[in-house]
Amino acid sequence: LSEAVTGEYHIQVHGANMDVLLQSPREYELSAHMHPSDADSAENNTNMVLSPMPGTLVSYAVSPEEQVVEGQELCVVEAMKMQNIIRSPRKGTIKSLTVDVGSSLLADQLLLEFEDESSSSSEDEAA
Repeated sequence: LSEAVTGEYHIQVHGANMDVLLQSPREYELSAHMHPSDADSAENNTNMVLSPMPGTLVSYAVSPEEQVVEGQELCVVEAMKMQNIIRSPRKGTIKSLTVDVGSSLLADQLLLEFEDESSSSSEDEAA
């Protein structure tokens, strides 16, 4: 066993392989109140850029309808007197900027949105 005991086990019985999660009755009861962790049930937020921390929006380096590449600077968030550059997680087109410069931010607050990848690719095909 490793030091980090998670309760996850891989069992093989009569040629059948199974992954199981061993929980106490209290853990099982509390797990009903937790958010699902698998990607299929998680909200799709690939078109959103969220603030990683509370702070103040100092500036945007992009504008709506602008094409950006992965790693390009999108905006600057100041937190505890430190300026943090928020970079693009992917290539795409900026759909909207959702916060005014100088506004206070909460952690995980929406900063900007990308256009859907499927709609931009279908526009390219029509051109």
